[in-house]
Amino acid sequence: MKLWIKILLLVLGAILILIVWGLTLDKKFTETSTAAYIQTSHALFEEIGIDPQSHFVNTQGPVKRVHYYEMGEGEPLILIHGGGGYASQWYTIMDELAKSYHIYVLDRPGSGLTDNFIYGEVDLTKHGAAFIRSFMDALKLDSAHIVGHSMGGLFSVNFAGIYPQRVKKLVLIGHPAGGTETIPPQVVMMGLPAVNKILLKLIGEPTIKGSKDFHGMMLVHKPEQLPDIYWQNDVNAQLIPGSARSFNSLLENCVEFGGFNEAFLIQNTLFNLPHHVTFIVGDKDVWDTIENAEYLASKMNNATVHVIKNASHLPWLDAPEESAQLILSALEGN
Repeated sequence: MKLWIKILLLVLGAILILIVWGLTLDKKFTETSTAAYIQTSHALFEEIGIDPQSHFVNTQGPVKRVHYYEMGEGEPLILIHGGGGYASQWYTIMDELAKSYHIYVLDRPGSGLTDNFIYGEVDLTKHGAAFIRSFMDALKLDSAHIVGHSMGGLFSVNFAGIYPQRVKKLVLIGHPAGGTETIPPQVVMMGLPAVNKILLKLIGEPTIKGSKDFHGMMLVHKPEQLPDIYWQNDVNAQLIPGSARSFNSLLENCVEFGGFNEAFLIQNTLFNLPHHVTFIVGDKDVWDTIENAEYLASKMNNATVHVIKNASHLPWLDAPEESAQLILSALEGN
């Protein structure tokens, strides 16, 4: 793509994100305690009749205290959310997965109730692998199935590459971060430090309207089907002290003017994995293309691509039943 076209797309993307967010959000950003998020997460679980156990475990790093939800019995299955996500965001499929597996639903460093973390100059390849390893070590899990979403997918792929014997099967739901250098232009703008700081001042405090607008633009195809408590929980997750700063530092680390930081691309690691890997992507996912997922799978030892129609980057929110069944089929298949 010609340079002037890239620049134009970046400018248009920045304008779009300012229009969608800047005019709908308050200008004062006041972080709250974690209590509001804990309360709305519990209400979100009650909405669909589940009661996962909330736990903390001390690990050897990169953060000390990691929060996770636990449900079910059977082989261990670890779920790792994406860059701006949090553990309770998996609520629509936790019960179905827990009928067959012992699930561990993690908050990544700097997200949800896990310890805060500033990414700075951190090597994301080593960081993600170390995070999963230390969590599994703390719980004495020799191996596990892993489901990773977006940035959680990048963490999972790198863990599988460095510690292949500790991963049984790997599912990447939503396009994984690092699968391509090309990312949405508005995300590129958010990853540029100077622009990032300006946007933060303009955007201000998260609101339900702003959350709905951003989800509809970047994350889900049918935001109108999500319950009111989901939106309040999403806002509360963003207001957890340190959460916004951590997410912004992550963006600044992995995003460059040309797109995703080349040092953290995962293609070569994917191509050499010995595991069975399943891609589950929505046909409306704006973070990457179905064609690239199929290309990645074609170069791998053992990979499958499933496409969910009318679903975006968080397909389990658009199509929870289909997403859960595809995950279960991937884990149970030979």
